[in-house]
Amino acid sequence: MWYIFPQYTGLGYSDISKFYSIQNLDEARAYLNHPILGSRLKEISKELYLSNENNAKKIFGSPDDLKLKSSMTLFSFIDTSEEMLFKKVIDKYFNGEFDNNTLQLL
Repeated sequence: MWYIFPQYTGLGYSDISKFYSIQNLDEARAYLNHPILGSRLKEISKELYLSNENNAKKIFGSPDDLKLKSSMTLFSFIDTSEEMLFKKVIDKYFNGEFDNNTLQLL
């Protein structure tokens, strides 16, 4: 989950979570603007948004649904596109509510 939908550092405590975490907002912007990483994140997020399912827990299980919320919060915060894809995912799966733990770290 972490390497598909990365989270901000400080949210997970496992070695894998720490390894794949985004360390700061500059790194998050670089990830989003990377020709491969950013395009894959946008592609999978768009497919998720277009899915007929509207329950993240049914798709990912728990706690991966919360990791998705965290990742979408992070990228919503830095996304300057008119599409606002990550915010759309937050709206669809989390009733427009951002992840408070992520917001506190940002």
